Amino acid sequence: MSRLFRSLSFRLALFYAVLLCVSVALVAAIGYRVWVAWPMQEIESEVDREADEMARVLQNEGIDATRLALERRMRSAGVRKSFHALIAPDGEIVSANLPSWPRRPSSHMTLIEADTFLDGFEDDYTALVRDRTFADGTRLLVGRDVEEILREDELLRTAALWIVCVTLVLGLAGGWLMSRAIGQRIETLARTARQVMDGDLSERVPVRGTSDDFDRLNETINLMLSRIEALFGTARRVSENVAHEFRTPLARLLTRLEALEHLEPEGTPAREEIDNAIAEVNRLQRIFAALLRISRLEGGRHPLHIQRCDIVNLLEDLVEFYQPEADARGIELVLDAQRPLVADLDLDLMFQALSNLLDNALKYVPGGGRIEAFASGEGGLHIGIADNGPGLSREEAARVTEPFLRGEDTAGRAGEGLGLSMVAAIAQVHGARFRLEDNRPGLRALLIVPPRLH
Repeated sequence: MSRLFRSLSFRLALFYAVLLCVSVALVAAIGYRVWVAWPMQEIESEVDREADEMARVLQNEGIDATRLALERRMRSAGVRKSFHALIAPDGEIVSANLPSWPRRPSSHMTLIEADTFLDGFEDDYTALVRDRTFADGTRLLVGRDVEEILREDELLRTAALWIVCVTLVLGLAGGWLMSRAIGQRIETLARTARQVMDGDLSERVPVRGTSDDFDRLNETINLMLSRIEALFGTARRVSENVAHEFRTPLARLLTRLEALEHLEPEGTPAREEIDNAIAEVNRLQRIFAALLRISRLEGGRHPLHIQRCDIVNLLEDLVEFYQPEADARGIELVLDAQRPLVADLDLDLMFQALSNLLDNALKYVPGGGRIEAFASGEGGLHIGIADNGPGLSREEAARVTEPFLRGEDTAGRAGEGLGLSMVAAIAQVHGARFRLEDNRPGLRALLIVPPRLH
């Protein structure tokens, strides 16, 4: 329900339903003013005027003349039936066509039920009455029928109430249907966006062919995705071509340098320069090989060998491989994982990803530090490396997976700046998520494997 109320389409539908209800209420208020309030005010004025006239007759000509005047008024009532009651000081009813009236006089206008029965039929009347009592005890009630106005009042109120209720119900139902329909279109768009973010640049938003606003938006998004796919494809082809083109010249250069190395005796300045050149060529070969592999992984062209893997065995092999280096640097390397933990993965790629993470940790954790290789099956499969080294700032963690981008504390340290880019690419082809978190202190590099692989 909370998700429904967060829906923009539902809130818009509800807003327009409420707006329509307010409009109905305003129309009802105007109708009340025109058909009820103003006619009632006119009748009140008319009753007051007639009551004043009868009071003058009573005071100037006496009670008999007043009775005659009331009877003439009754016979010539016009559109609205007239009612009256004239009671003498001793309580005797001198003249009356009101069936009943209040025992106590009122200083305000009073509504009195004045139904009449004739030949077995009942006529419904309601009289709006002015009640006056004079100094000698004579009581005079003068009124006019307002039954029709009261019926219009009731009809107007009932109609307005029903219209408001029906409008709200239809508005809520329409809002729910609209929210559902629009929500499905938006969810389709969001699902496509997530698939594109996961690396599938060939995914497109379905177009229904209705030429509505969503279809036009989807067509525009698909054109944008096609353009992005083409640009990424061009960039990848350039990277691959550059890597391929440089591999052969670098291999030839390395062969010549190694040949020169054998011609120069050890310890000479020339031999030292040749060794440095060989190291740089090897570094360039590693960079181009890594770029080529990352490009193939991101482009979905790297062959995957998915198999059922024991995650604990994988981490045990990893720790065993790096344990000598950790011991040599005085770093505590531990494993925190319990069987059974299995997943369908490319074992070689996952070992390389975890090796890159552990290799990074060994570079930056000082002697006496601690590195932990961990795995957990709670809430999905979580695999990673945690350390208590210098860590990364939030800004660095957000960008450090970009190729050749390294942290601020990496000056003078070995590396090409492609290790975390490789990890991110390997996570992508597995449909996993790669996150760098604050370990307080240090860095926690985490791979979250989706349940379908776990």
